[in-house]
Amino acid sequence: MRERDAAATAVLMVCDYSLKYLGGAQTAFVRQAEALASEGVPVVVLAPDADVLNHDVGDMDADGSDADAAAAAPHPSTRLITVAPPRRGTIPVLDLPLLGRARDLEPLVATTIRRHGVRAIVVHSEFALAAAALAVGRRLGIPVLHTVHTFFWRAPAALAPFAPVVSGVHSRLTGIRGGDRYTGSHPLNNALRTMTLRIAQRADVVLSPSRHQADALRAAGAGRVEAFSNVAQPLRAAAASRGGPLRLLWVARFAPEKRLEVALDAMRLVVERLGADAVHLDVAGGSHRPVPGVTVHGSVPGERVGELLDAADAALITSLGFDNQPMVALEAFAHGRPVIVSDPVLATEFGDAAIGTGTPDAAGLADLIVRLAADRALLDAPREAALTYARDRQPSAHVARLQELIASARS
Repeated sequence: MRERDAAATAVLMVCDYSLKYLGGAQTAFVRQAEALASEGVPVVVLAPDADVLNHDVGDMDADGSDADAAAAAPHPSTRLITVAPPRRGTIPVLDLPLLGRARDLEPLVATTIRRHGVRAIVVHSEFALAAAALAVGRRLGIPVLHTVHTFFWRAPAALAPFAPVVSGVHSRLTGIRGGDRYTGSHPLNNALRTMTLRIAQRADVVLSPSRHQADALRAAGAGRVEAFSNVAQPLRAAAASRGGPLRLLWVARFAPEKRLEVALDAMRLVVERLGADAVHLDVAGGSHRPVPGVTVHGSVPGERVGELLDAADAALITSLGFDNQPMVALEAFAHGRPVIVSDPVLATEFGDAAIGTGTPDAAGLADLIVRLAADRALLDAPREAALTYARDRQPSAHVARLQELIASARS
């Protein structure tokens, strides 16, 4: 990319979520910011606790921002500036930083844009800071792209009576009171998905890391939606194991929609059929559970996840009807490891890099694991496809496509 082209497209990246905790959305956000900077594009990151990016990448337990956090701070890359808005508290249950209302955040957004010569905005969330960026971008004629990390919000049906509270809080924080409503589920899911939809409808371009979520957003009326993958890590494929047990890795948030119990129940069935030494499952995160053939590692840093992937033959993704593009899949692919998925939609999304179960339950997963344990050669083609998937989503290609999308939004 030529320097003058990069300079003409300084990008403001905005997220309402704290960067102290790197969940899937935050990981995708940070990697995109660093990809842009690595390709010579000036980047300003505006997010709670953005200053943690000024420390070592692995140092994610650093203290949060202080009262002066809204001041811009330089990242070790001279192309990346961080701005952390002051926090006013935390929204319970969601563990979402409380930053105030969108209209109160608009001056900070506008000042940041002017100070750093921003010419494009990419938001990665659906709350007050994102709404402020959308409003300021529209007022200044700056294109705004909205990356949707999950349109498939899912809450227990028993909590449906809280839907008016969720809608009311979102409206008060963002100032958004008009727009389409999602109506395809129970009231609380509808309220949560309406939050995403109404932010999306105010963006010039909506970005979906997966094709299946892009289809759902278009069907809901989100406007122009482009399927645009998250950025993959540089390739670091380790040699596949040739002996010992079949090794699998499960890593995700410990939340009901991730369905860890399906993986654990499948391992119980596998042990009944093959014994305790034929297959081993590593679980990153959580607390110890006495399941034969399973090691629960507790909370682990990112580099340890990489080591576990190198030791594994494949990663497990047991969610069903929830995930968009799980970051663990991109992690696995960059390490040359395919994913075993319970969700047939994800199997289609990832193509030959994924191995789908016959049924989405523990029995279907166990049947597939038993087949793979008997014939490791079944993993050879998916392993090659995983590397191809990650190769096509390296930082240079990602940034080039993002710049094309920004240019199209501007025109």
